[in-house]
Amino acid sequence: MTPRHFVRRPRLVQLLDDLVEYPVTALVAPAGAGKTMLAADWIRHTGRRAAWLALDDADREARQLTMALAVSADQLVPGSAEAAMSVLRRPRDPAEAVHTLVEELEDLGTQPTVLVVDNVHLVDGDTVAAGCLATFVEHRPAWLDLVLLSRRRLALPVDRLRADGALADVTFDALRFSDAEAAAMLTGLCPDVASEELPDVTEWAGGWAAALQLAALAVRSQRASPVKESGEQSDAPAAGSGRLVDEYLWHEVLTAERPEMIHLLLSVSVVDRVNYPLAEMLTSRPDAGDLLAEAEGRGLFVTGLESGGWFEVHGLVRDMLRADLERRSPDRLRELHGLAARWFEAADDSLTAVDHWMAADRPREAVRLLAALAVDLLDSGREAAIRQTIGRLTPDLATAGPDELVDFAWCQLLVDRTSFVAASAAAESTAPSETGDGAARLMVLRATAALLSGDWRGCEELAREALSMMESPAWLDPIARYGWSLVAHGIALDERWLDGGEAVLAVANGVSNDAQRSIALEGTRALGLALAGHPLDAVRTAAAVRQVAEQGELSTLRVELDLAEALAMRELGDHDQARQLLECLSAHASYPLTFVQLVAQLELVELHLADGEVGLAETMFARATETSEREHSAGSAASSVARRGVLVGLARRDQDSAARWALRVDDPFWGALSGAQVLLAQHRLPEAAESVSEAVARCARHQVLRHLVLARALRDGERERAEKEVATAAEIAAEHGMVETVGSVGRDLLDLLELAAWRVPDGWMNRLRHVAVGGDLAVAAPGALVDELTARERDVLRLLPTRLTVREIADQLFVSHNTLKFHLRVIYQKLGVNSRAEAVATARRLGLLRTF
Repeated sequence: MTPRHFVRRPRLVQLLDDLVEYPVTALVAPAGAGKTMLAADWIRHTGRRAAWLALDDADREARQLTMALAVSADQLVPGSAEAAMSVLRRPRDPAEAVHTLVEELEDLGTQPTVLVVDNVHLVDGDTVAAGCLATFVEHRPAWLDLVLLSRRRLALPVDRLRADGALADVTFDALRFSDAEAAAMLTGLCPDVASEELPDVTEWAGGWAAALQLAALAVRSQRASPVKESGEQSDAPAAGSGRLVDEYLWHEVLTAERPEMIHLLLSVSVVDRVNYPLAEMLTSRPDAGDLLAEAEGRGLFVTGLESGGWFEVHGLVRDMLRADLERRSPDRLRELHGLAARWFEAADDSLTAVDHWMAADRPREAVRLLAALAVDLLDSGREAAIRQTIGRLTPDLATAGPDELVDFAWCQLLVDRTSFVAASAAAESTAPSETGDGAARLMVLRATAALLSGDWRGCEELAREALSMMESPAWLDPIARYGWSLVAHGIALDERWLDGGEAVLAVANGVSNDAQRSIALEGTRALGLALAGHPLDAVRTAAAVRQVAEQGELSTLRVELDLAEALAMRELGDHDQARQLLECLSAHASYPLTFVQLVAQLELVELHLADGEVGLAETMFARATETSEREHSAGSAASSVARRGVLVGLARRDQDSAARWALRVDDPFWGALSGAQVLLAQHRLPEAAESVSEAVARCARHQVLRHLVLARALRDGERERAEKEVATAAEIAAEHGMVETVGSVGRDLLDLLELAAWRVPDGWMNRLRHVAVGGDLAVAAPGALVDELTARERDVLRLLPTRLTVREIADQLFVSHNTLKFHLRVIYQKLGVNSRAEAVATARRLGLLRTF
């Protein structure tokens, strides 16, 4: 008879319908999972002729099992068991009777029929009975389908049956009750209770039908209690559910178990999964693994996982065991968590170890391990998962020593900049000395704070000092070894990256013992190459490590690679791709690489200016200024903002603003260059030449810029020298793939660049011409022209200073020769000139050819 609380589960009935093509279907799940009810419901649903065999302890004996199979077969096909029973009455091997039975069934073939065999777990895998069952299953007649119900793995050649397409498995994962099914069962078990009064036990029960029934019993009991009748509210239903499951577990399941088995289950309840070595550590028993296997074999809520030799205890049962251990022996529970922490730490499962150190009430051990993990967690974007853990550590470290406080401060990197800076200040206040490893670790905190605040040069200097102070090898300390990453970022952001240079080689050697830092260094390298004017090398470096970043989910590396590629694409003249990447990076902060957002915003300012979008450049510059004031008000970052302020001021023809920004550029190269650009705009050419001559170039890009700006200052008075400066700039730029730098700064030097064209590859020169033409010209002041130039006329005007012939200009612009001559006549008319040379001179005077 179907119980009143029975919940029909169509999804599982449909699943069994779908599996009917398999001759054998196995439902394998713990006790109380609903296997029997599901099989019975499916039999009713399918309408096929069926028999049911429920095994018991007596069927562990081969002769008894064979007899039970024969009797069940005779129910399906009357008379089919006579020959097998005759064999069983003689002193022969029961296996012979099984062969006789299946032969009779084959000969007496009938319509498709189902035999359900329940409690198959009672047949042990290494017995004669198991062999008889296997023979029956493997040689069953074609018309007979078997449904086997078991609490554990079948004592059958499962792998071979699966490979032959003869067996399909339905496990506990499929049989777990869904939220809706669980609610329906609770409602059926408690029909007089309003749904809002039912405790939320679905997640607690883990889809286990038996637990849901016990929870319902607790609800009914609580409703009848005096407390409920008096109208008082209580959480008793949930607590009662736990008590009932606990009583069921101890009084019905574990009451007859040996002490060593109880000890095993209690000990392993502190971990979510356990293997032989871990079980041996937790129990101090060399046979712990054998006990685990025995527990699984006997259906004691222990399940072997598919790979790796791991086991797990059903979550609800594990919680009950752990709660019992906490009630009876809290000290033992903490001791077990400490043992588990040591084991997982030794096994390189550090995050699990941190959880167990916390459960063991050993917060300082947790901090020590978290400090070692902090950078890797940041690199992989997993900091959010353990912020709550870090929050629990704070009060426990109120009386900690200097080393523990440094570790704790380092952990705050996983939270946010404010927490990190505050914790670092607390660590600073307890610094015992100014030398040794402790002082060096504290210096790394200062260097990190400098990077976060925008003092990139200071970051590098502090990190170098920290590394020099280390008495033990830096790579052995998780905080000290990050010093090399800080040095690398200082070099990259200060635009001094040079592969093969002494500084870069020192960094590579410093991280050579740390695979994670070595991988991360490639992202910094790509960024450094892009900033230093090596776009092709930057793209190649980023491409080489991109797959590693994606597969390893290294989020900070991906962000750094994105920035490097954006800078390189812009330098190579691919504005569209660069714009897309930069806009994405500029929109959101990328903690802990806080510089990424600011650098992206500043690069967008230059990109907008190069495209003649002065309004957009001003808007983005305002955002960058706000970002700098909020996050990066120190040193290098502030200078980076100021030098873009110079460019925006010059684009707006606001020389006063540009001059004020130039005074704020505190950089030995950019300060002199920015001053020279302002002087050029003021037509103070000798002073501009003197200023740019003082610029100390640190990389190839600086060299190109220095030569180009100096050529602009010299071209009217010392043209021959200007030609040499342009030629040198072109050769350096072409060697390293720089295009945008030359195209934007050297637009009014196109005639000199054309003179140097024979010195550089044709492909690079053609790309430069494309970049030079790509940007819009500045709009002339009202009334300066007879009539405004059209967009196409401005394109033609841009190419007039070059050495290209009229026909070559037509080809460059994809127009006919006659069309171009028409445009030239119109341009001459609007400018009031009669020749190409006069047109160029007049356009420069009117500001129609951009000057930086």
